[in-house]
Amino acid sequence: MLLRRSTWRALPVALVSLWLASCTSAPVKSGQPVVVADHARFSFLTPTLVRMEYSPGGAFVDAPTAVMKKRDWAPVTVHVSRENGWLVAGTDAMTLRYRLNSGPFNATNLKVSWNETRPAGKPGEWHPGADDPQNLGGLTYSLDNISKANLTGNPLESPVNNVIPGIEVKLEQARPGLLSRSGYAFVDDSGTPLWNAGTQWIEPRKERNEQDWYLFAYGGDYRKALGEYAQLSGAIPMIPRYVLGPWITDFNFEYFPGTAEARQPAFQRYNQKMLEDQVTRLRNARIPFDTLVLDFAWHNYGWDGGYDWSPLIPQPDRFITWLHGRGVKLGLNDHPGYANTQESILSFDDSHAPAVLQDLGKPPLVRPSFDLDLSSRWRFAIDPRDVGVNAKWYAADFDARNWKAIQADRSWQVQGQPNYAGVAWYRADVRLPADLPKTLYLVLGEVDKSYRVFVNGQELQHSQVQWPQRLTYTDIAAVARPGDLLHIALRVEPGRGGGGLLRGPVALRDVHPPERIAFDLSNQREAEIFMRRLHEPLMRQGVDLWWVDGGGGATGMPGLNPQFWTNKVFYDFSAQATGKRAFILGRYGDWGSQRYPGFFTGDTYSEWPVLAYEVAFTARGGNVLVPYISHDIGGFHGAKLDFDLYARWIQFGTFSPLLRMHSAHANPREGNTRMPWLYGEKGMALMRKYFTLRTQLIPYIYSYAWVAHQDSLPLLRPLYLQQPELEEAYKQPYEYFFGDDLLVAPVLEASGQRTVYLPPGQWVDFFKGKRYQGDSTFTARYAVDDMPVFARAGAIVPMQPPSDYSDAKPLDTLILHVFGDGDGSFSLYEDDGISLDYDQGGHAITAMHHTTGQDGGNELTIDAAQGEFKGQVQRRAYELRVHMAKKPSALSVNGKPGPAWRWNAKEGVATATVPTRSVHEAVHLSWH
Repeated sequence: MLLRRSTWRALPVALVSLWLASCTSAPVKSGQPVVVADHARFSFLTPTLVRMEYSPGGAFVDAPTAVMKKRDWAPVTVHVSRENGWLVAGTDAMTLRYRLNSGPFNATNLKVSWNETRPAGKPGEWHPGADDPQNLGGLTYSLDNISKANLTGNPLESPVNNVIPGIEVKLEQARPGLLSRSGYAFVDDSGTPLWNAGTQWIEPRKERNEQDWYLFAYGGDYRKALGEYAQLSGAIPMIPRYVLGPWITDFNFEYFPGTAEARQPAFQRYNQKMLEDQVTRLRNARIPFDTLVLDFAWHNYGWDGGYDWSPLIPQPDRFITWLHGRGVKLGLNDHPGYANTQESILSFDDSHAPAVLQDLGKPPLVRPSFDLDLSSRWRFAIDPRDVGVNAKWYAADFDARNWKAIQADRSWQVQGQPNYAGVAWYRADVRLPADLPKTLYLVLGEVDKSYRVFVNGQELQHSQVQWPQRLTYTDIAAVARPGDLLHIALRVEPGRGGGGLLRGPVALRDVHPPERIAFDLSNQREAEIFMRRLHEPLMRQGVDLWWVDGGGGATGMPGLNPQFWTNKVFYDFSAQATGKRAFILGRYGDWGSQRYPGFFTGDTYSEWPVLAYEVAFTARGGNVLVPYISHDIGGFHGAKLDFDLYARWIQFGTFSPLLRMHSAHANPREGNTRMPWLYGEKGMALMRKYFTLRTQLIPYIYSYAWVAHQDSLPLLRPLYLQQPELEEAYKQPYEYFFGDDLLVAPVLEASGQRTVYLPPGQWVDFFKGKRYQGDSTFTARYAVDDMPVFARAGAIVPMQPPSDYSDAKPLDTLILHVFGDGDGSFSLYEDDGISLDYDQGGHAITAMHHTTGQDGGNELTIDAAQGEFKGQVQRRAYELRVHMAKKPSALSVNGKPGPAWRWNAKEGVATATVPTRSVHEAVHLSWH
């Protein structure tokens, strides 16, 4: 049988036609082994990775997609034959069987099998639709709104019955991750738009119902699976070094200029000066942090979109300069789009609106010529038994003179009904002018939560806006008569934020509100306008990063994950506009998301079970190659927490990819309830301890950022990623490796008790120096300022001296912790921390090796730094901290007597400072 020729445009080598003998197998070598049979095409990208395509029209996809980038692969030896009507093709590691002329792939006509592999590998088989109960888990889009009620008790399972309130987005179950004890991963890229090299943008696929699948058949080699996936869909980029330092988030409230709420003293006090005082207080308390992120109130108009600074920050240029002068980076919250809403991304009152409308080819805003304010005309009554409709409280002749006068700019809860949460009514009587326009609309700003409108005793339909309810209108021209008295009644059901008419305008106007200003970021022109007009000016001012908030992203192209592409637009533009590394906080956008770090998990409840779930969730982030996961440390929905929960969340954050404090209560009324001074000196001491530790650990953590980029291995690793052959590793979802040599087991209950499993080997308590024999379990109670962290015996952990922020000082003194006897190694990675030079050779690696001989002799070699970069430290001192059971013998430096040890018997730490020397010279240290 003759298989027809396939030409893959992305490849430099012409592909070969394959003749199939009836029962023979012949090796075929080419630039890209591709087997085409009728409408199916099979491309063996590596010996353990195959792409499987079925095209009803026979037009296969050679271009990259939005997710899958790599199309040129090294040659692979493929064996091809035909056996009893089946195509059989494979490598030495895997075999694919497809029944010829049988149509689209299904469970009966396609199967792939693979051989036993090491480590922990076993042979296996896959077919389309196969269920994999041994998959080790993937990630959900977010953890918004999760609480104990949404958790099943199984940390590998997704939350259940979870809907983001207001926008009614149901959080779907996580797709299976890349790692499975079954030894395979399946990825479906069928509907993903294609990348057009000419336009440098995406376009929808032309053919529907095509299948474009990938199967990773790695057996037990988890690291191979992650590496091949990174080759296929893109590597994890290097992140800016500063993002690894602690973050503080604030300004979590909405600001609407000119409203009664904005005039309240609490709002006027919670401003630029308050932020500066807060930063100063942290600095004076010696609590280091790197990044301040501002939520809604940095701009006007709340959710509806503004890119002008709010009056709360009257001097933004000065403010940014002030922050940068203190080593603080600035991030801003942005809402590019919400699912299930008609939210306006840009307010018409924003100064950028006219230019944006012109760029989008939309008409300018038409201002009303008739504008009658109704905000002070309303009377109010509660309706606890909901009798108002049957009693016709809306009737034109209904007597509402005894109802209470009420303003239309605040909830009824703050106007005399603090505890009422039932149905209520508003009425207003308005004498219309004799000269009445032909078109007339009742325009209402935010109504919390829903309402019915009656005019002159007749119910009318108003426009519907899914939360946030910002602007709705009712066409009342048919019932309005010049000179007549107009009777308006509203039946209002309250929402979570109160009830009633919360915000203007509340008016009669001769034009209905304009259509919202929104952007489809899958449209190249609109994405350019969105970023250039609205974001680039702020970045020029000095904004360092974007928090891409919202629900679901802002794209409309079929087959495209909206969050994924929204993240890409923000990330790529940030890098292009600044010429530096980008970083964003966005929600998870499924496959390919590793290219656009990081991922924040959203608005969780502040509960112990949620903290525990976050630990397991973060550890398995590497299962889909997403290493930079950021939680609201302390949880979002929760004011001031019990101190023990607050402390344990901070401890987990310290040994997380990112340490970012945030909550729903960083607002004018409650203040920022994640600040340590709410807990007095114990809160200050705890945050100082762990924020300082986090900052000191950055040389260690940043070196693993390079490992993530180069080797596709996350900083946080489930135990099975380190030791896949260890059965116990699969039973410890609440422990993880932090790099190769640190094991972290966060405390997850108020008692402070923790049962810890230590893998085989010798271990040393990171804080106290106590020795443990591995492959064992123990239970201990940890004080509220202590936590279970263990170093592998012999490990080298580099740290930097304490500082106000991550790069406050050059790394001219490196603290090297060596944990007891044993063999260990570490590769210190350094670069300038911010530029894109790292992939062009602009970095340095300093290898370190520690060995312990049978005679108890210890040797630590620090090799000469390999590589150079701008700003590289040329000379460095080393502060050696050896964690030993007893004081070591004299230190030798390059075979000569070294400095004397300073011995701390209580902690079992010997410290010696090796004088400054060139980083380009090796140094050899030894002791017994």
